[in-house]
Amino acid sequence: MHFIYSEWEEFCENLHKNGKHSITARSLFDKSEDKYFVLKHDVETSLEKALKLAQIENKYEHKGSYYVQAYLLDNEKNIKILNEIKNLGHEVSYHYDVMDATGGDLEQAIELYEKNKVIFENSGFKIKTVCQHGNPVVERKGYTSNRDFFRAEKVTEKYPDVADIMVNFKEMANTDYSYISDAGLGFQIIFDPINNDIVPSKEKDVFLGELDKVLELILKGESSVIISTHPHRWTSSKGKHAVRKVIFNVIRKTVKALSKIPFIKKFMSKYYYVAKKL
Repeated sequence: MHFIYSEWEEFCENLHKNGKHSITARSLFDKSEDKYFVLKHDVETSLEKALKLAQIENKYEHKGSYYVQAYLLDNEKNIKILNEIKNLGHEVSYHYDVMDATGGDLEQAIELYEKNKVIFENSGFKIKTVCQHGNPVVERKGYTSNRDFFRAEKVTEKYPDVADIMVNFKEMANTDYSYISDAGLGFQIIFDPINNDIVPSKEKDVFLGELDKVLELILKGESSVIISTHPHRWTSSKGKHAVRKVIFNVIRKTVKALSKIPFIKKFMSKYYYVAKKL
């Protein structure tokens, strides 16, 4: 898998030729679908790359769900890009990490979520579905992951109309699906995306690798599918991807080794936001 735009375009075009078009996660609350697929994007750094994917999808009549880190709404240029994505028919919503940002303090997490929710909605992005961010280097005490936010009864009572893709979306949208992620620079079916932070099940994940395998799965139509990608990993050429892959693997191995040293692990946990760019 090279994660280059031409591959994404070929994937979207082949789906279009076969009469298959993606929908937004949000749209499932407006109209029930028997079999569907969602192109879900976790936007953690590059809005320009997210826009590139959004334009490709729009060219072939696909609609995607773009979950965006709140800090990216810190200036008018970024908000303009996000509105471009929205105006192409895509869903723009919140990719939150409020539990990690507050050290697992639920009250502080609610305050931060509310603050960022207001920013999103004042910028023109009404929140109906959200997706948690899975920070790989955070040292957590007293909570499992950012998913604990929408697992909390106090939160679901405060936001009864908001569904987290990784927590309560299946229940709220009365749906089921296979979840495919590009984690690890290759597509794989995640065995239990709702609970795998509590009960690790990585050995049960099914590695697909290339987009051709994802395409084949969608065309078979045996189940609904959510495909999760990270736009900052995509680039314009195989050469650029090859360089990025080498850097990614070196950083991943280094972080894994350093995380075994207690005081360094605490430092990395404190500055976890650096990992958003990996």
